Amino acid sequence: MTKELQIDLRAILSREDEVWLAHCLEMDIVAEGNTPREAVQDLIDLCTFQIETAIEHHDLASVFRPAPPEVWIQFFSSKKKKQLRHHKGPVKTVEGRELELI
Repeated sequence: MTKELQIDLRAILSREDEVWLAHCLEMDIVAEGNTPREAVQDLIDLCTFQIETAIEHHDLASVFRPAPPEVWIQFFSSKKKKQLRHHKGPVKTVEGRELELI
């Protein structure tokens, strides 16, 4: 079923010290990496695992628990970055936006 399921996700990217964080808005999952791309790839891996596990347990509804409102506000008020396409598993694309700290 995961090959049939294709979803688009959004993520806010931010830097904390030497680490980049990617926070998925639709699933409220956070991953980290040394670069923004690495953080997003780790986020895709975590989201894929979460979705596939939910499908195995017939509990897909448990996957979609959105991030808090302030994270959504940060996303929509941030600079749009490149959309990453993912060609395997349930995650089709991730639109990443970088949080600009003032």
